[in-house]
Amino acid sequence: MRTDISPLISVSVLACTFTTIAVVIILSLIPVYLPTRQLTVPDCAARKAASVYDYIVVGSGPGGSTVATRLALNNFSVLLIEAGPDYDGGDTRTPGFWAQTQLNLPITINFYPYLYSKENDTTILYPRGMTLGGSAQLNALVAMTVNPSEWDNIAAITGDSNWSSQNMIGKYQPLVENCQYCLNNDTDTNKNGWADISAPAYRKPSPQLNITNPAISTLFEAINERLNYNPNVNENKSYDSWFYLPQSINQDEGIRSSTYKRIKTVQSLRPSNFHIWTNTFVTKLIIDPTTKNTCGVQYVKGSNLYKASPLASPSLNIKNVKKSVIYAKREIIVSGGQWLSPQLLQLSGIGDRTLLEKLGIPVIQDLPGVGKNQQEHSEISYIVKLKTNENIYESNNSNCIFNKTSNDPCLIDYLNNPTASIYSSNLNIFSIFRSAEPIVPNFPDSVFLFVPQRFTGIRTNWLQTMAQYPFGTYLTVDIELGRNKNNLGNVYIQSTNPFDTPLIEMKHFQDENGPVEVNQFIQHIRFLRDLFTNSQFSKYVDYEDLPGSQFQTDEQLSAFIYEYVWGHHACCTNKMGNTETDPLAVVNSKAQVKGINNLRICDISIFPVIPGYYPMVPIFMAAEKIADDIIIAAKS
Repeated sequence: MRTDISPLISVSVLACTFTTIAVVIILSLIPVYLPTRQLTVPDCAARKAASVYDYIVVGSGPGGSTVATRLALNNFSVLLIEAGPDYDGGDTRTPGFWAQTQLNLPITINFYPYLYSKENDTTILYPRGMTLGGSAQLNALVAMTVNPSEWDNIAAITGDSNWSSQNMIGKYQPLVENCQYCLNNDTDTNKNGWADISAPAYRKPSPQLNITNPAISTLFEAINERLNYNPNVNENKSYDSWFYLPQSINQDEGIRSSTYKRIKTVQSLRPSNFHIWTNTFVTKLIIDPTTKNTCGVQYVKGSNLYKASPLASPSLNIKNVKKSVIYAKREIIVSGGQWLSPQLLQLSGIGDRTLLEKLGIPVIQDLPGVGKNQQEHSEISYIVKLKTNENIYESNNSNCIFNKTSNDPCLIDYLNNPTASIYSSNLNIFSIFRSAEPIVPNFPDSVFLFVPQRFTGIRTNWLQTMAQYPFGTYLTVDIELGRNKNNLGNVYIQSTNPFDTPLIEMKHFQDENGPVEVNQFIQHIRFLRDLFTNSQFSKYVDYEDLPGSQFQTDEQLSAFIYEYVWGHHACCTNKMGNTETDPLAVVNSKAQVKGINNLRICDISIFPVIPGYYPMVPIFMAAEKIADDIIIAAKS
């Protein structure tokens, strides 16, 4: 990897006297014990000026890690605060163990949002990562870019041409060190970043496959009869096709290409100006109520403080713990994700006035859009039972048990040859883009993932349930709608205790497009039924497990969809937009919070419309753009 590194720190900074440093640290770390206390103008201004750090970034996921490392590499002093631990283990490094990471309780938090509304009272498990590197340490490693028209749409919404696809595509190349899906991959232009984006190492992205397994060979033949092969899916998503899923995997080592490694690499390069605090939970933003200048954050030290953690104390209250504050000279950047970011704003007096006043929180900025506009990719699993265990990958993979013990033959294979093992992938065989009515030209509405397990979606005890069925005896097709228009979901705090989880309502299918989306799912299910019954692959299929043969009519399939829908890409709860004309816009095109100085948001919550099919790479690219904005502003 080649990184353009400028001098670590100026001579003038190195010349600071011990006395000055001591005064700065004392001023910056004075404890605060009253959570509702507002700092006076002299307090905020003086401590801001005396701060050790130029920027404080709250949250180390794809958005926070990207902007923090970019700022540090540009010689700004940066404090990156993460609520979870500094953890790097075999489960987070091994691609095939991505699901098992969610059993690692110290790094996982579990939300239970309402699928529809609180009144409906149907909740679903929604795990997130609370660890250095964020949810990118626990996710399924999918590394897909968005359709170019999506960037152009943001440019039109905000009036900022820097969000255009022509400009944003340029944010992709600097990310990538080893990109099997980039054009001209044999040149150095695609190998100067930090992220590895590749097809699984055990499969070459070519339609001419040397597959000896007859079942999978027949499945590929059936797909080829219906769809064209897409060799460059990250450059062209304009047509229905099949492809190998781009994954954030280092091919040379067969491990996850992680935000954690990026953070640690930059920390080693910039030890004097890039500091990281883990097990540090930010409870409030420090904002001068008169000038609306953001100057610091209030925080609490400790592990498993947030009540979404399975290890948290249910009785923990902000009133009973020691609170401290830390200040930044320039800006605070919030990167807590789709739910923690709006929660932190609301706790700090930024949000809908009615909500804040109801809870007795002094209103600093009335922004009704905070916590609104929530969107999601709706997903459904279609599953068939195979007649025999067809050993989908290699001869002994039917014995894969997906644990970290020596009695797992697939783990032994992985440790001996990590680049050719099934565990060096996220277990996806291949994927397809498919459109259903109403068709939008050049933009397939859905993506299907083919997985050799019985996977009914992420829900309570899903891993334990899936483990009951031997690997390779079922074939699941995860159907994800990629162009949902429903933005009725919301997230609102329910108390002034920052350790409490907020009220989250997903509101699947509740807008006027709901019937259209349900009908798209029905069309996709019928397509898969045709694939598995009217092709040569049918001889390997025992029966349809889900939905099942009892679901035949549109009405029956609709009932199935309402019961089994799920999702894991919630977003857009701090909407970006034209803050002059859009009353629900929370941030402008440079991610600055409306009406508040020195405060930005950099995470999935700022997208006005849910991005692409999988959000990780779009967040990376957006964060690169926001980092550019911050650096330009600082240097001007």
